[in-house]
Amino acid sequence: MIVTCFIFLVLGLYIYPKISLSEMESFNKDSKNISVSNMIQFNDQVKINGDLLEMIGDIKGKTYKVYYSFKSPQEKKQFQQAPPIFKNCYITYNQREILPNTNALKFNFNEYLIQNQIDGVLNVKNAFIADCSSRSLNIIEHIQQYREQLILKLKKSSMKHIDDIIALSLGETRYLTDERREQLKKLGIYHLYAVSGSHVALVNVFLFRLLLKFNIKYEHAELIVFFLLPIYAVMTGMSPSVLRAVGVVMLFMIIRKMTYLDSLQILSITFILFTIISPNTIHDIGFQLSYIISTFLLLAIPIIKPFNLFYKILIVNLICQLSSLFILILHFNAFQWLGFITNFLFIPLFELIIFPIVMFFMILFVIFGNVPSFIIFIVESLLSETISLIEWIALLPIKDFVVRNLNSFSYFILLVTIIVMCYFIVKKRLFIAVVLFLVMLMCVSINFKSDKVMVKFLDVGQGDAMINYHFDTNKVVMIDTGGKLKSPKEEWKQRLKQSNYTDSVIVPELNEQGFNSIDYLIITHPHLDHMGELQKLSERIIIKNLIINENTWNTKELQMILQNVVKSNTKIIDSKQLETLKVGETTYRFFNQQSENHEDKNETSIVTEMNVFNKKLLFTGDATQKVENHIQDQLSNQYDVLKVGHHGSLTSSGESFISHIRPKMCIISAGRHNKYGLPKIETINTLKANQCKIYNTQDVGMITFTFERNHMMMTTGVIEYNKKTHKNH
Repeated sequence: MIVTCFIFLVLGLYIYPKISLSEMESFNKDSKNISVSNMIQFNDQVKINGDLLEMIGDIKGKTYKVYYSFKSPQEKKQFQQAPPIFKNCYITYNQREILPNTNALKFNFNEYLIQNQIDGVLNVKNAFIADCSSRSLNIIEHIQQYREQLILKLKKSSMKHIDDIIALSLGETRYLTDERREQLKKLGIYHLYAVSGSHVALVNVFLFRLLLKFNIKYEHAELIVFFLLPIYAVMTGMSPSVLRAVGVVMLFMIIRKMTYLDSLQILSITFILFTIISPNTIHDIGFQLSYIISTFLLLAIPIIKPFNLFYKILIVNLICQLSSLFILILHFNAFQWLGFITNFLFIPLFELIIFPIVMFFMILFVIFGNVPSFIIFIVESLLSETISLIEWIALLPIKDFVVRNLNSFSYFILLVTIIVMCYFIVKKRLFIAVVLFLVMLMCVSINFKSDKVMVKFLDVGQGDAMINYHFDTNKVVMIDTGGKLKSPKEEWKQRLKQSNYTDSVIVPELNEQGFNSIDYLIITHPHLDHMGELQKLSERIIIKNLIINENTWNTKELQMILQNVVKSNTKIIDSKQLETLKVGETTYRFFNQQSENHEDKNETSIVTEMNVFNKKLLFTGDATQKVENHIQDQLSNQYDVLKVGHHGSLTSSGESFISHIRPKMCIISAGRHNKYGLPKIETINTLKANQCKIYNTQDVGMITFTFERNHMMMTTGVIEYNKKTHKNH
């Protein structure tokens, strides 16, 4: 047995699919705006978000993610009523250049595309709906087309919570609001809205018993279920967990006729088959969660069979939570405390009451096209009460438990500890399991103090965001949040789901370092590209102190943002009352912090000097040359690092200012291909003339400085990415 396991381990390591990555000199590639026309075959995956259409299609044997912006509300309505699913369409497009994660964080969109067997991203230029034609479909595509038609029919219904019904019955979550998604994730019950293996098990049992009640022979009932399960898998979107569960059931039915294998062996066979057919599936987080939870449960079931019902429910829930813990920490550096409690309530509620009733509703809808009003009333009432409970619990001020990035050995120890805990749980030695759990959490969550300060200039496009990690005191100081400039849109163009730097950059960055709070957030001035993420950030993590020049936040919109931030128990500190700030052995000095309000908010930028282990850094926000001249005599005549003002525009970085402070390294934070043409060549020449080495987030992504007592290190996003390419070769 041991020899067999060793052979499989060696084979697994040898054939484990590694994603091929190429080295890059710069993230700032020339934008190729070459238009190409081709015929594309669309599948059933379609999303409409405001004025944005997103679909998947094949061109000459390659699969692409396709984006198109609607030109009018009439065109959008036309697509909503008759989306071009399973049609051939003639499109004119540009292929988008996909960058890796320029902030060296775990999630990479280009790797995500590879894992999902998508060869690229296209931006479509033409209104192509008139250039579409039907094509012949195979049996799976016919089922998928019927599924999409069913969803559209349900969407036309006036029922309350129809989006929740679609998610629960058909596994389609694209219509759920961002707010609902966040609530479900906070409670750790998002998996209940994604059709999973447990749903397949319930459907399997329900169908089998229903057929037997109609006096259908056991063998015939088994055969009918065997052919219906793949249809159910297609109807629910063919997620990895559903395919795994359906595969296990079907394989069990086949193998049982020939020989005897236990459930764990059958699960292993399906795992091998899936990874042979589609090797990159192994990278899918849903796939990993599905198999690790199933493995733990199958190992536990023989032991817990004699236990009473309550203890069985308790153990199954604990094992599900603990086995998923490893994957969640590995990929997201966090897990939800609430999940341990809410799953006890919501798993039985959903799987024994809500899911069967919703499925019964769906069967009636499919067969008859409408559902009796009293059943609609029951479904609406049940979902209304459940969603109200979810919303109430989601308001509880409980933050995620955050774990910093660990090394490989620490992840291995974490997994072994979880296995040992599960062993003690099934052996009814809960006290030992709880002690182990608490010790484990303590070990992985403690950020041990060290004489080290890390300064990160994040790549947030056309904006500024810097995070300073003071590991000597385990405190975090942030200067500006970045943010996207917003232009008013007509109602039909407004998107329910908006991308933001809080979710994609700032929170993941903090979590990967083991932090879920900011001790001091300094906003240099109230422009969106410097504070646009403030409100969203305050909703996601704890901001203990916010330092601003209060009299410059004088508009109704800015005051409303501050009111929302204060609701999160953030203390607002007026910069006029602050000259210095001491954090561990680092001293912050502030300049222009007492500025009067100006029409040009750049004139009010708070300039911050950071003195750490005898190294000096200067952060200037968007301070104008007028501000630079005003504070110049108060500054030192040598800085190790300068954050160049106003993204390298001509309004900042005057010759006299730069020659006075004599920076060794100059950091420019600007967006790729920005419409302002920043940084300006004149500014670059001024910096070079003063022997300053320039680093631009456009080119190198995030820029990190690590300061120790007698040492300073620097790295960038492009350097970290190239290290990763070497590991994958």
